[in-house]
Amino acid sequence: MTATKITVDPLTRVEGHLKFETRIENGVVASARTSGMLFRGIEKALIGYDPRTALQLTQRVCGVCPYAHAEAAALALENAMGIRPNANGQLLRNLIVGAYQVQDCLFHFYQLSALDFIDVTAVLEYRGADPGLTAMRDWVRAETRSQRIFPAAPFLPRYKGDFLKDREANLSAVHNYLESFTVMASLHKMVALFGGKSPHPVAIEAGGVTTRPTINNLAQYRTLLNQVERFVHSCYREDILAVAKAFPGYFKEGRGYGNFLSFPYFPDSSGKNHLFAGGATIVGRHTALDLNAITEDHTYSYYKNKSGAVKPLGANRLEPLDWQEFQREEQLPDGKYSWSRAPRYGGKVMETGAAARVVNTYHSGRNPALNRLVDQLNRDLGIGLKDYNSVLGRHLSRYITVSLLLKRLKEQVEQVQPGVLGFSEKEMPRNVKGIGITEASRGALGHWVEIDNKGLIKNYEMVMPTTWNMGPRDATGQPGAVEQMLIGTRIADPANPLELARIVRSADPCIACSVH
Repeated sequence: MTATKITVDPLTRVEGHLKFETRIENGVVASARTSGMLFRGIEKALIGYDPRTALQLTQRVCGVCPYAHAEAAALALENAMGIRPNANGQLLRNLIVGAYQVQDCLFHFYQLSALDFIDVTAVLEYRGADPGLTAMRDWVRAETRSQRIFPAAPFLPRYKGDFLKDREANLSAVHNYLESFTVMASLHKMVALFGGKSPHPVAIEAGGVTTRPTINNLAQYRTLLNQVERFVHSCYREDILAVAKAFPGYFKEGRGYGNFLSFPYFPDSSGKNHLFAGGATIVGRHTALDLNAITEDHTYSYYKNKSGAVKPLGANRLEPLDWQEFQREEQLPDGKYSWSRAPRYGGKVMETGAAARVVNTYHSGRNPALNRLVDQLNRDLGIGLKDYNSVLGRHLSRYITVSLLLKRLKEQVEQVQPGVLGFSEKEMPRNVKGIGITEASRGALGHWVEIDNKGLIKNYEMVMPTTWNMGPRDATGQPGAVEQMLIGTRIADPANPLELARIVRSADPCIACSVH
């Protein structure tokens, strides 16, 4: 038996500093470890502050998906306060977070993942008149002739491997990559219209949204939304399908445990009847969401906290290892290896994200439009629901998410009443707890808050999507979700582990969130 080790540190084109190690036996991944390589401690830094500060400070966990933290923090405080936004407040919140989620999904595909599949060098042979492709061709040529250490970044250098061979499909994807920047700028403008600014919108508060809608800003939002919709259905959809048809084997690669966790997401104006259902699918069986089943484990995390299952708010202090302890753990063959903790659901390792959102909603039967779209795509691609537990299943699920969100946004922007404030304020209660759950772009996000007898934060806990996906093993030795996705993968060339990069990026890691 021949065994080798592949270490990627850091993996590029993800948010934050991610390291992963794999042990290869006879060309196949036998074991894997994913490591978040920085410590932050933001949630415990909130202790002692006014709970309303959490709406802004938790957004600073991440510059990519801050909207979800604003929403989760607002929901947690509203739960503690016993209030809900009025209809306008809920609709405006949806217009903010929906636009941001669409932007994040486009960003993940075009800026972070597409370069794993499309051949950007096809632009070197471009002979047409498109100004964007012509400028890019000339720039890449000049870069490759330069003496720079890394010319044509972020496109080069790259792993060698099998890329999309269809020249026209490559050129179309590169063209859409360039156009996606303009589309994402439009989505940021949509967020800022009601969120005050983007990133880190300031108008989401416990009690609704503080921006008063006008006929003018609703019209601007509607115009930009129509532009985004055209790009999604004419460009994003076609690029996703081109990759799916060119790499059908990746509906079998990157398979995890098949356990999916998602939270209810995107309600109607009453705060109910969510577009995406929550719940858990374990071994093909869908059950209702049980928040009491969520725990975190510290066994292989760089903390002194006792190992074993700890419920949210179960620890009011995190004790990170000091430098000497960290070095000792690094030398141990079975030592701690990540600043991320290991969330579990009833003791099970769960995948969260777009695939979980789609699979759970499909099983629930609560959104017939989602089931019809999934069934249509499955027929076109020759796949089944079980194939969403894969690299391309995750990418396809993001398109499904975006497609349904755009339709709902078009409906809800028409329901907003111009001139009606969507915010009401209430005094902060004492000695209460609150829970706020939502779906960030990367999956299930929960905020737990405890408020003391002075009306200040006594404890705060965030359980993040990437903590679910990129967390380490637990006390029982179960590998984390992405660790399991890597195990069993055949590597064609250990010097160019493109297969591993495709798998990890399909989960859209945000390490800044994971190690919050």
